[in-house]
Amino acid sequence: MAAFVCGGTAASGQSTLTYQQALTMARERAPRVAIARARIDEARGRIVGARMRFRDNPVLDVSAGPRTLESETVTDFELGINQIVELGNRRTARIDAAEASVVREAATSDATIRQLIRDVAVSFVRGQQAQARLDVLRAAESVAKDALDAADRRYRAGDVAVLDVNVARASVARATAHVRVADADRAAAVGELKALLAWTEGADPAVEGDLRDRIRDGLAVQLLPANERPEVRMLLAEAAEAQADVRLGQGLKKPDLGFGLRFEREEGHRAAAAGFSIGLPLFSKGQEQMATGLARASRAELERGVVVTELELRARSAQTVFQMRLAAAEPLQRDVLPGLEENERLARRSFEVGELSLPDLLVIRREFVDTRLQLVDALADAAIASIDLQAAAGVLR
Repeated sequence: MAAFVCGGTAASGQSTLTYQQALTMARERAPRVAIARARIDEARGRIVGARMRFRDNPVLDVSAGPRTLESETVTDFELGINQIVELGNRRTARIDAAEASVVREAATSDATIRQLIRDVAVSFVRGQQAQARLDVLRAAESVAKDALDAADRRYRAGDVAVLDVNVARASVARATAHVRVADADRAAAVGELKALLAWTEGADPAVEGDLRDRIRDGLAVQLLPANERPEVRMLLAEAAEAQADVRLGQGLKKPDLGFGLRFEREEGHRAAAAGFSIGLPLFSKGQEQMATGLARASRAELERGVVVTELELRARSAQTVFQMRLAAAEPLQRDVLPGLEENERLARRSFEVGELSLPDLLVIRREFVDTRLQLVDALADAAIASIDLQAAAGVLR
């Protein structure tokens, strides 16, 4: 029975894929991971702009034209250059906001990667489950064919009626149909895994491993502190970015200073002058930045408390579900599994020697198949509950 809870043997041309290999591939080459990391680089571009010493470029203005005098025509010109300088530590506020946005995008990327790792882990277990169910049903198909052969031999010997042969043949047909449905389910599960991993090899991966290994992973899970969770770090960074916007708004209350130089020639006379200007913040003085920044910071803090509570409740719920899934699989492994194969051999032998009728054999065999499938599903459900517990605790990354 151990083969039914482990991954199947790779067929010719298939590549075996273990659980850890699948998670490593997800971290290194999954498209969603690449996109999430690209967003961090995109956010870093904002820092480049924020670190520029001057927000505005210098302004150069030139004017020239002829002037006609009584004796001659001369060319007059004016040349000026002006630079605006910000006050109020606005540059520092912009840098702080840009750096906070990078931290926020990094936390968002981490959350995306964690969700992908969880999806890949669940998809891998679904692939194991589908393969195990396929193995069980293929074995059942083989047993049904053996029963048909035995029924045919007994019919030829005159021990049973042709009805028993027809019933056995119908049983083989149903078993074959179940195998084909299970094979389609396996293809769907593997296809989902391939999509998540951006699988580029021609042959499908053959998932390999034991479902019980995934269950053991959840037995000693420790909850990650809330402030280390990406969902919380994202909101902390958003609050820091909002506070930087508030400081920027406060800085906009300070006037802009302008410094300039001007050279001119008029009627052949040259002159030079230095200029100074002050932009008075009478109307636009950072009201929007301060209002939106304060509201955003308040909302981020409120949301952080909600998220922390939600994470704790989800972790407790996942722990409860995991324990219940374990309890559901335990009696099947303890009371049914040990003698299942021996009982099936005894039933087949009893039918072959005429001690058991075909209808009784079919009922017993159906019970054996259902029990095996129930065990596979129970172990898969417990394995997925283990994965969900690790994800809810923040340790699956």
